[in-house]
Amino acid sequence: MIEKSKTGVEGLDEMLYGGFPKGYSVFLTGTAGSGKTTLSMQFLTEGSKEGEAGIYISFEEPPEQIVQDFSVFDSEINQLISTGKIKVVSLPLSSIENLKEEIESEIDASNIKRLVLDSVSYLRIFFPDSFSYRRAIIDLINLFKKKSVTSILIGEIPYGFNSLSDTGVEEFASDGVIVLNTIQKQDTFIRSIKIVKMRGTKFLNKLCPYEFVENKGIIVYPNAEVFAEM
Repeated sequence: MIEKSKTGVEGLDEMLYGGFPKGYSVFLTGTAGSGKTTLSMQFLTEGSKEGEAGIYISFEEPPEQIVQDFSVFDSEINQLISTGKIKVVSLPLSSIENLKEEIESEIDASNIKRLVLDSVSYLRIFFPDSFSYRRAIIDLINLFKKKSVTSILIGEIPYGFNSLSDTGVEEFASDGVIVLNTIQKQDTFIRSIKIVKMRGTKFLNKLCPYEFVENKGIIVYPNAEVFAEM
C-alpha cells in the first residue's frame, strides 16, 4: 500500500485519495496569480503538523514577501518558521551542480521531508537545450527520492499558452502533474484545478473548482461542477 502525505488543502486530498505518495515529485503549474505559492505553503504547513520539516526554495520572489502573503491564510506561519519547522529561503544560482549541493545541504541540515522549488521554469535559462535541462530536472528529482523528500516543482503557464510548459520536460520527468487554471464563463472567472497525472495511484480525473478563503487558503470542491449553473 502506498503511503501518502496529506497536502493540507481541503478537497485536494479527497481528489488524491489521501494526498501525494511519499517521495513523489509533483509538477504544479498554472498562470500567474492562480495560487501555486499558496497551495505549496499549505503543503509545507500540513507537513509541520505531521512532524515533517519543510523548505520553500525561491529563485525570484523574496522569502519575506512569500511569508507575508501567506500570513493572510495562516497566522501561525511566522511561528512555524521561528521554531525551524519550515524554512523559506532564496538560493544562489551559479550552476546546477552548486544548486544540487546547496539543496542537499539544506535537506541534511534540517532533516527536510517536504520541499518546494519555485520555480523550475526559471532554471530553464541556464541550459542551452531541452536535453540538458531535462537531465538537470531528473537529477534533482532523483536527489529528492534518494533523500525520501516529497516535493512540489512549481512551473509557469503564460496567459494564452496551451501547453503545460514550454519544453514538456517537467510533466514527463515528474511523478505527478497538477494544473491550476482560470476559466471565463460569461462575465465570471472560475478557478479550476485538474490532476493530470499521478503515477501508480488512484486520483479523481475531473476538473474541479476552487477558491481562496481567508484564514484557510485554497479550498477545492471535488463534488462541484466547474460549468454548473450558478
